Amino acid sequence: MKTLSTIILSLSVLAELIQAGHAASYPAPGDAGYEPEYVLIAAEQDITINCESRRSVVFNGTSPAPPLYMKEGRTTWVRVYNYISDKNVTTHWHGLSQRTAPFSDGTPLISQWPIAPGEYFDYEIRPEVGDAGTYFYHSHVGFQAVTAYGPLIVEDASATRPYHYDDDISIAIADYYDRLDTDIEAGLLANPFQWSGEPQAILLNGRSGNASFGKAADDSCKPAVITVEPDKTYRIRFSGITAISFVFLAVEGHENLTIIEADGEYTKPADTDHIQLATGQRFSALLKTKTQEELDKEGKSSYWIRYENRDRPTNVSGYALLQYQSALTVTKATNELPAELPDTSPVTLSRDLAEYTRWLEYTLEPLSPREAFPAASEVTRTVYITVNQHVVDGFYNGSWQGQLQWDANNLTWAEPALEAQNFEPYLVTVYRSGTTPDYSAAMANGGWDPVTRAWPALVGEVLDIVWLSNSGPSGGFDFHPMHAHGTHYWDLGSGNGTYDALENEKRFANYTPARRDTTQLYRYIVSGEAARTNGWRAWRIRVTKDNVGAWGMHCHILGHMVMGMQTVWVFGSATDILTEIPHPYVDGYLEYGGSAYGNDTYDPLVFPFFGS
Repeated sequence: MKTLSTIILSLSVLAELIQAGHAASYPAPGDAGYEPEYVLIAAEQDITINCESRRSVVFNGTSPAPPLYMKEGRTTWVRVYNYISDKNVTTHWHGLSQRTAPFSDGTPLISQWPIAPGEYFDYEIRPEVGDAGTYFYHSHVGFQAVTAYGPLIVEDASATRPYHYDDDISIAIADYYDRLDTDIEAGLLANPFQWSGEPQAILLNGRSGNASFGKAADDSCKPAVITVEPDKTYRIRFSGITAISFVFLAVEGHENLTIIEADGEYTKPADTDHIQLATGQRFSALLKTKTQEELDKEGKSSYWIRYENRDRPTNVSGYALLQYQSALTVTKATNELPAELPDTSPVTLSRDLAEYTRWLEYTLEPLSPREAFPAASEVTRTVYITVNQHVVDGFYNGSWQGQLQWDANNLTWAEPALEAQNFEPYLVTVYRSGTTPDYSAAMANGGWDPVTRAWPALVGEVLDIVWLSNSGPSGGFDFHPMHAHGTHYWDLGSGNGTYDALENEKRFANYTPARRDTTQLYRYIVSGEAARTNGWRAWRIRVTKDNVGAWGMHCHILGHMVMGMQTVWVFGSATDILTEIPHPYVDGYLEYGGSAYGNDTYDPLVFPFFGS
């Protein structure tokens, strides 16, 4: 086995890296021949968003942070520094959990100890052939991900792509809150409970798009400009990185979108005239731009991109602009940016719940399946998980009196509360104790072990996990984008009312569902009776030796996560997991600030899981 020595970067070198993010040019130390391909520096600073200044956690000084590019079949090392004086940080590689080394998923108290202030950690990620697609990275601590995020693209190993396009464009959709992360977190955990409120803006590539080009105080609230050329095909990569917003988006005069990828997997083509994006989801769509002749006929070169939220009490929206370049025969005037935002939206986005809850349902199929879809006869057990609100030390009588929590089958898993109790990460516990959660106890308790509060599954199992939405004490329903760390699941679809496994299985006679990592548990009714269940989303997961470990499965709405709407699954037995990293190399990962974490005076002992 070969250990990696790591390097100490001077502050001057770090400063040069802040904007670029890429760290491939500085010399490797000694004889180890090692340097991280990327360096990310987490810091808390004042940044301008929505034409306002906000104290925020960011990577490399910007939000969004710089894009990262990885390649199928190749290991990438990313060093993350924590330069926040009083907060922990981690980095999660959203959608690539199953391709990270143990302890590199970036989930605090699940797969790793967080990075302490003044320390750094080297993350190891190796996408496999078939993983080419759209991802993103973000902090997984508290509410930090509202600003600490950036795009991540996995490129095809082969020069021949399954779909032709001339260029690609990344669009990251995020939320803006003017309140500070710490204030929001404190309110969510307070007694009495204080909701975070709605975001003040939705951001497209960091811009809110709610002020005109001529009147905006600065660029941050102007529309983002997406530049294209006539008669070309673009792959537009949409990433949902919002804190809560469920966003609908369409392009004026361009109804010809063809979905070719969902959550990092190529799909068979599926036509649509708009995009629906919940937090955590990613889609790639091909867009064929207009010809020069069409532009001349229409006498314009700018087309509005409209985006709006859904299923929230406050309507939040904004604009971006699709701007054509090289429109040689269009007049100079039509090439100028529009002076004002539209008085009314130039596109119509559906508000019909029955219509938009069916968008792409039972439609997306894998282009080239890497693994056979397990038949119902292979399913070893079905786990029903009801997500529900409950009040702690109080009651609800039209307003909340007490602390409000989210739970899954009556289990609340709230990272801030557990951190205050000095809770140990699950993967660390497995290595320390040589044991995994009690499987028998979990089977008798709705799927989770009451001692460890984790959900065990054994290698060889095929699980159907059915998420059920409950109205809670207020009678109000909400939507939940459910995200799985670890292996991607086959999405079995969703529906109103009660889940009927036999009826749903009939859909798969001539249809193979795509594998996903984030899908929506929809809100089919706004409110009703208290403690009523309505609506479901179902997954199918095969547990193998390739995906053993400790994995989170949770709602990707940041506020719901802080309030406890998370589950932790431990795949595999202790024997399966303990063969991943041998002693003594694992020891540095088992302590907060252990020897696998570096600082200004110490080079960490890092184990190259995928080889040196």
